[in-house]
Amino acid sequence: MTNRTSKLVFSLAMLLTALVLNVPSSAVAASRTSTVTVTTTVSPSCNISAATLAFAAYDPVNTHATVPDDATGGITVRCTKGATGITIDLGAGANNSGSQRQMVHATNNTILLGYEIYKEAGHTNVWGLGDGGSVNSGTTLDGTGSDVVVTMYGRIPAAQLQAIAGNYSDTVVSTVNF
Repeated sequence: MTNRTSKLVFSLAMLLTALVLNVPSSAVAASRTSTVTVTTTVSPSCNISAATLAFAAYDPVNTHATVPDDATGGITVRCTKGATGITIDLGAGANNSGSQRQMVHATNNTILLGYEIYKEAGHTNVWGLGDGGSVNSGTTLDGTGSDVVVTMYGRIPAAQLQAIAGNYSDTVVSTVNF
């Protein structure tokens, strides 16, 4: 066997051994490294859901002849933690006369029962667009990532003698701004 043939047989034997034994060949490839930058942005976001503002039965002749009918309801907001500048608006209602919200009788849409929604238990600041404005952000509305319940204070004024027996309702849109 020639020297050249011996070298070729030896090389083939080594290559075969390396392949069979999974031993890397003596040739090493060069390598380089780099970094991958991973980013995102968390946008402020909110959800809103409103509970029913359900008044007790209104009696304009006896119980509510001189005393208003008061009730509370809740609006639940959940906003991204750290979000600020959050406000909640209440619409005027489907039957607003321009100066007061009104519920309409279920079967006689000419009979209306006035009511209002306020920002606080003292019933002094009307809550709504064009009425008393938004409930503004603050520590209670700024985003916590958890549910925050904001109370609505409703009032049906006393002695609305035009009311007839039956059910009354209105629809008010609640909006969270963030």
